[in-house]
Amino acid sequence: MMTRKYDKQLLNEIVEKQTTATVDGVEVLFKPIPDCDIKGAMDPRLYKEMKKIAFLTRFMPKSMMSMKMDMKSLPKLRKMFNSVDSTPIIESGVEKVEDFVTAADGTKLPIYAFKSEKTLPNAPILYFIHGGGFFGGSTDVVTDALKLIVANTGIIAFSMDYRLAPEYPYPTSHEDCYTGLKWVAENASRFGGDAQNIFVAGDSAGGNLTLYCTNKSLEEGLNLVKGQLILYPTVNMGGVDDEHVRFTKDKFDVYQKQARAINLSLDMLSGATDGLGTYLGTQELMTKYLTPYMDVSDQMPPTFVTVGEHDFLKVETLAYARKLVLAGVDTETIVYKGLGHAYIDRIGYLPQSEDCAIEMGRFILKHRS
Repeated sequence: MMTRKYDKQLLNEIVEKQTTATVDGVEVLFKPIPDCDIKGAMDPRLYKEMKKIAFLTRFMPKSMMSMKMDMKSLPKLRKMFNSVDSTPIIESGVEKVEDFVTAADGTKLPIYAFKSEKTLPNAPILYFIHGGGFFGGSTDVVTDALKLIVANTGIIAFSMDYRLAPEYPYPTSHEDCYTGLKWVAENASRFGGDAQNIFVAGDSAGGNLTLYCTNKSLEEGLNLVKGQLILYPTVNMGGVDDEHVRFTKDKFDVYQKQARAINLSLDMLSGATDGLGTYLGTQELMTKYLTPYMDVSDQMPPTFVTVGEHDFLKVETLAYARKLVLAGVDTETIVYKGLGHAYIDRIGYLPQSEDCAIEMGRFILKHRS
């Protein structure tokens, strides 16, 4: 029995009410809150959660509102980032098979293949890299999303549990993920997949790792990536400062009756990327691998970009989309109104999460050869 926590009709409402607008030279598809038309409002399902937190923190000093990225906070942050916040809506018809990738130093890394009973012949492949700030997260967090995409499309998906910082400092996670991409290309046919149609995707830190994989593949002349899908990616850890990427609150529409909850969600995470160097074990963040915003290749494959209206990474995500467009890269950009960060993790709870999975599948099928 499927366990959506919302009426499936809301998916139709999202599509019927979606609009397109040009923002800073980028054509953006705005996906609405399906059951709320208030400008700048938080999705009612999220607001129900956030208003409780906002009430509990109203008497706390502002310094305690932001996420501290230090070693003392690591266990608490890991617990939060490792939480599975989805609910299964695909209960049968998709199998999850474990295999292993051998890293450069010989370490065996678990990788999981997701296949539907209705897999396409010579199927396109989605290689999804989970987020989690480079120090947390796992394939478990995105399993429900991958099962849904696979069930909807007949493609094959892979996701790997790469090694995490700070135990494994930079560039371990990046190199692991790139090794995983090459493994997928080499083993595609064994699973019934097409190595000429590999799409790499990732959310948050996974978006950064996705861009690393694409850039390395281009640099090495392998051209393994047919397309990439970056979900609210971390692209400016080095702190490039220009008018497009600069974070200011006036770049966010905020419904005043919910201002405390919305601003709290922004403030809690807005400084999070500042401390990632501590976990990664490097302060050399101004490189195109950790700060891909600084160097966008015109050889990038077709790119799907999505971010929430109230995500602290919205500004840099849209600024990166702008650079892709300026470079002539075929780019699709979707903003989900009323959402913050990490919504692909909320399959079964947020209708927009399911819509995002549908859009990802559509993008892959559109761009396969």
